Parts: sequence; C-alpha cells; structure tokens
Amino acid sequence: MASATLSPVERALKDSLNPETFRDVNLYAFSRRTALQDGSIIIDHPLPIVAIGSILKETEHFSKLLTSGFSEANPDAAGPIRQSAHPYEYDYDTDSDLEDFEEPASTLSPGAESSPTSASSTRGKAKTETADEEKPVTKQEDGATGASKRHQVLIPNVAYRTLKACVLYLYTGKITFLPFKSKRADRSFALLTLSDSAPLACSPKSAYRLAESYGITALQDLAYKEIVSRLNPENIVEETFSSFFGRYDRLREDAVSFMSQHYTDSAVQQSLPDIIDKIVIGDMPYAGGVLRSLLGLRVLVAVESRLRPAIFGDIRFGGWAPQTPQIRDLAVPTEPENIGDEPEDKRVESVQNDGSVPLSRGGKKMRKK
Repeated sequence: MASATLSPVERALKDSLNPETFRDVNLYAFSRRTALQDGSIIIDHPLPIVAIGSILKETEHFSKLLTSGFSEANPDAAGPIRQSAHPYEYDYDTDSDLEDFEEPASTLSPGAESSPTSASSTRGKAKTETADEEKPVTKQEDGATGASKRHQVLIPNVAYRTLKACVLYLYTGKITFLPFKSKRADRSFALLTLSDSAPLACSPKSAYRLAESYGITALQDLAYKEIVSRLNPENIVEETFSSFFGRYDRLREDAVSFMSQHYTDSAVQQSLPDIIDKIVIGDMPYAGGVLRSLLGLRVLVAVESRLRPAIFGDIRFGGWAPQTPQIRDLAVPTEPENIGDEPEDKRVESVQNDGSVPLSRGGKKMRKK
C-alpha cells in the first residue's frame, strides 16, 4: 500500500480532529490610526487572528517567531496586550489598511497596557469600521486546568487587515487586492461588495511590505505585479514621490521609468508643480532618491539625444531614433607648426555647414567660391 504525504493544509485538517491543538496561535495586530484631540496620531486597537501554527511555521519568519521563546510567543506567559504601538514601531503612517478613527483625548497613551478585549469598549466615532472586527475572541482553555493553550503574539508593525489577508494567503495561496487609497470610492465599493467566497482583501502595498519583511517571495511578486499594473499618467506623480515608493528601490526605479515615458502627458505636467513645491519646502524628505533617479534619467536621455544622431545615425536605441539622420564633421582641424611659412593655397581648412571657412589669416571668415 503506497503511503501518501499530507500538505501543510491537509495536516492542519488532520489536527483539527483534536480541538485542543488545532488553532493554537493568537496573532494580534493594530487596526486603527487614531487622531486624538491634541492633534497627535497613534496606531492602536489590536484585534486577534486565531491561526493554525503548523501552517504558519512553514514560513521561516513565523517559524522563528513561534519557537523563539520570547514572552509574547510563549503560551505559558500570556498577559495583557498593548493597546497602541510605540512611536518607533509603525513606520508606515500612510498605510491604507489602517482604519481612520477620531477619538477623545482620553485615549490610552502609547505603550499603555490593557486587556485584549478592552479595546472593543472604547468610545469614539470610527469612519469605516466593520462589526465583525470588533468581536473579542476568548482564549481556548484546557478543560482540566483552565490554562491557555495558545501562543499569544503581538505583531506591532503590520495592520490587522493586512495580516489577516496574508495569513489566509499562507493557507490557500489566494488573496484579493484593494484599489489604491487615492481611489477612495472604488476602494469603499470593493469592500462593500466583497463576496463571502472571495479571498480576504488588503492593500497590495501593505501586502508587499509584509511579504518583503517576512521573506514571502511569492506573495511579494504577486503584490509587485499588482502595484505596477495600476500605475497610470493620472497617479504616477503622486505614487512615485510617495514614501512607499521611496522605500523600495525596485518599485521606485519602475515608477521613475514609467514617469519618464509619460513625462509630456498633460496629467503628469499638471501634477509636478505641487510636488516640486513640497520638495523645496522640505515636506517630502523621502523623495530624494526618486528625484535623483528622475533627474539622472532625464540627463541621460538628454545626452543620448544629442550624441545619437552623430554617432548612431538611424540605429534605434531605447525606442528612439532621429527622424532625419544628421551628418556632422567631427574632425578637429589642426594648424601647421609654422603657419607663417606655409603657402596660402596649401592650408587645410574645415568647411562649416553655412559654407564659410572659419580659419583664415586675419581672423575673418571666408566664403567658398
């Protein structure tokens, strides 16, 4: 009888026959970008994702995380989950997978501790908040001792929506990407009409950030293709000079190349002045790499356009070819060592395109006869 090897998902299904060990990991991630009354912004409101550790461990990052012995990954050291990120932890403040939230100044300060379920009782007015994300999840307990059997892990630098969609991707290899944040109406419509049978949805930029950080190459390539496919003359300036594109060399160079190809498009020309003004006054410190790449490419194109007609003729290079090949005399005329002793009729003189002879005794141009 031939033996069969189970896939990670199939092994998880087998483990599901033993409820105590099936979903053994509680992942927590922050879900909101909260504006306080004093004008400050905090990333807060952690929500749980009850996950299957055996599948997560197929990814090197999660395997190390769940076997590291850190207190947050130790089922015997379960404690309160922080309710907000430290200022240095969340370095993607424009993350569209965070829900925008307005709350009174009584919000817990960054780093404050509370119980995992206390976040659902905070007051405030959420702009876009789904009811299923607010439901607290109780810990699975051993029937004999009442002790928690789950690892409890806070991931403080990834949005809840992103993490949840990416965990399902690790299970199934499927994910749904939402429209860019600049397409607010399309994004809202996509969230409202997402089918229950569809994979979970998140921003392709947020998925790329997580995949790049966690070494999930297949997901990173999938998100990369989605991001690049959505670039167009209407959004290329805003996207190219965004902090996200400035962070990743591969995406930045693709965006710069696309903008150079569409540089004369009216939409690009209308968007550039505002961006340049912001760079000049220092509002976009992350745009330096983009600006250097763009200026370098423009200078290269300008130099090539000057040299190519003389050097390459009608040979196509980089999709460009002169309409009318130009012929230029690149020879440099030389003076004889004893010019005064040389007969007038033996001098070698270069002829310019206008028919004049530039080198003549007395410094005056001479016309060809």
